[in-house]
Amino acid sequence: MAAARPGDERFDAARTAGAPRRAGPDLSIDALPAALISSPLDFLHAEHLRQRQFAKLLSLIADGLANERAIEAALKFVRTDLTLHILDEEISFFPLLRPLCRPEDKIDDLIGVLAEEHREDEKESEKLIEVLEHLLNGEAPSTRAAEILRSFSEHLKGHLALENGVLLPLAKARMTPQSLQLLSQSILDRRRS
Repeated sequence: MAAARPGDERFDAARTAGAPRRAGPDLSIDALPAALISSPLDFLHAEHLRQRQFAKLLSLIADGLANERAIEAALKFVRTDLTLHILDEEISFFPLLRPLCRPEDKIDDLIGVLAEEHREDEKESEKLIEVLEHLLNGEAPSTRAAEILRSFSEHLKGHLALENGVLLPLAKARMTPQSLQLLSQSILDRRRS
């Protein structure tokens, strides 16, 4: 009997027999407890962490390492969660923060950059949804589809770095208990409708 070699079923079975199963890539996006909304800046930060998970998931999908359930989760996230988050920031957070800032904060410049990136996200999310829908329908991922997934992922990570590194620390320094309460209520109301 010949010795088992790589590629031979006996080799692969022997190699993995008794070996601990390696965990695959994390294909989930954490849910947030509703109670976190009462601390709106922590809620926004937690949402940013979820968006990083989403960005990672897009990269895994681009690499062909995600199953149908993961693709469905990504599709739901871009259609619902990402849209809600942009509304939270554009309609509630930015308008509440802007008047509380000082001239040296250059808040108008910062919000201008972030709002423009939101517009870009909204435009690019249409392409992203189309790619994810095609993948769910069983189409093989094309090079162009992988590029769209990776590009959205990288853009989102850069956007989150600016929000987490500049915007949220500024908000922690400037927002009052009253403005935080208004922000919390607005976020809550948006999720009730």
